[in-house]
Amino acid sequence: MTTHETLEALYAHLIEGSPNPRQKESLARIKKAADYLEEQRMKISPTAIERYCIDRDWGGPKAQSIRNSQALSHYVKARASGQTLRIQKRAGDKKPLIPDETIRAYVQLLEDERDQAIASRVRIEAGLRKLPGIPIDELIRVGFGGAPNPNAMPEPQIHIPPAAREAIAILFNEVALNNVGLQLHKDRVRQNVTLNVLLHKHHMVALRSLILSPGINSDASEAEETIFSKGD
Repeated sequence: MTTHETLEALYAHLIEGSPNPRQKESLARIKKAADYLEEQRMKISPTAIERYCIDRDWGGPKAQSIRNSQALSHYVKARASGQTLRIQKRAGDKKPLIPDETIRAYVQLLEDERDQAIASRVRIEAGLRKLPGIPIDELIRVGFGGAPNPNAMPEPQIHIPPAAREAIAILFNEVALNNVGLQLHKDRVRQNVTLNVLLHKHHMVALRSLILSPGINSDASEAEETIFSKGD
């Protein structure tokens, strides 16, 4: 049996043995969070899962609730143990032994936050590099105090058809979205009743960056006014 099959069997066993619907819902949310974190090559931990749930306006489960539940904690540890992350460590770098359990747990929490931040930064940089008109490497270098590179190649002008700009603008128009049963909430497009998310925050940020990029062959001020219009 493969690792994936073992984890699926464990999930099915825990769902079947859950004593109440609330725990089943928590397990389902944890599985969605773990699948997402694994797909994005981010470390699976109770803290990372809690952040995923908060980002989607879910009521839980919280990291402490996961740690306090034998079933939830067991599933998270199983998912984390089956994960392979490419984390570079210096040769001979060993963690000091911390005898105090409270301090040791706090240090582990800080390490989880650090790994999460590093993975998020790498993922965001990789996503921005795919967007036309954004010299992300140059922006990072200048942002950390480097001088602008005079030999940097100018970004090519990219033409977005008016219909495409109009379509993007509609996704930022709250009135237009509400007319079809959708809403713009915390930079996410979601359904009014079920609250199912159609476009997540990183999708909306990418669209806004695309249409407002200086490399776009259009009037940026006009595009910005259109995007942030509240409708007629």
